[in-house]
Amino acid sequence: MIVGLTGKMGCGKSTVAEILKELGAKVVDVDKIGHEVLKEETVKDQLKQLFGPEIFCQGEIDRKKLAQIVFEDEEKLKIFERVVHPMIKRRVMESIEDSSGIVVLDAALLRRIGLNQLCDVIITVKCDERKIFERLRERGFSEEEIRRRLSAQNDIVEEGIIIENNFDLVSLRSKVMDVYKRLFEGGVGG
Repeated sequence: MIVGLTGKMGCGKSTVAEILKELGAKVVDVDKIGHEVLKEETVKDQLKQLFGPEIFCQGEIDRKKLAQIVFEDEEKLKIFERVVHPMIKRRVMESIEDSSGIVVLDAALLRRIGLNQLCDVIITVKCDERKIFERLRERGFSEEEIRRRLSAQNDIVEEGIIIENNFDLVSLRSKVMDVYKRLFEGGVGG
């Protein structure tokens, strides 16, 4: 069974992924795959041509510099995604082929990358915007960075099973365990 796990930045999606992993699911971290793709020479060459040498530091793509460029300009973000998303999707599909049991695709941009088409069920993690800002400020993001990144995630829609994460870890763990039991121990819809 393939589960798509999505939600905006700061909602706790990665925490939900960790809990699902503890419960026995294999988690495919799509962000991590995206970081690996940025290390490929063909991708580095393409991005250098598109965005210039200033996105590099010691021969590697400086993700912070790249983020500043693409999150400030919607068209540049689309160009960037046209380069990396097909490669990310291919790698995710390879990970799925090598897996059995419950596979969770941890991907904020599940739909934009086209991974939602591979899923049997989708779980969306959501929380209040105030909570998102609070969590991301704790992680060192400025108000402006948070606004830009969230606006780039406007297409993340609530779909499938919704898990609200406005409270503490104990509450979140309980909700995830309930969903896990309902889906995987009782069968979908059971």
